[in-house]
Amino acid sequence: MTDKDDNDLYWDLVDEFIERANSRCETADPGMVSAALLQAAARFNAFVVASSSVDRSEFTEEIEPSLRYLTNQYRDFLKEHLEDYRENYKVYMRTEES
Repeated sequence: MTDKDDNDLYWDLVDEFIERANSRCETADPGMVSAALLQAAARFNAFVVASSSVDRSEFTEEIEPSLRYLTNQYRDFLKEHLEDYRENYKVYMRTEES
């Protein structure tokens, strides 16, 4: 796989998860969908850290660095998207408010 293929797969996965979340918002409160998505991401990331560890001892050593990395990544992603929404609020929210 090339870097381009990996990048394309990454964004396809992102879009797939967002599409699924958006469709669930048709029958569930968006706050609940958001909370479920966060819970799923946390559970899956715990699995990824554990499954990439050789043993329980290595996993235990990786907990704090993984927490720092993942929470920093989430904060950076969220900040980027909040800024994007601020800049494009009228477009994304289809409103005349500024």
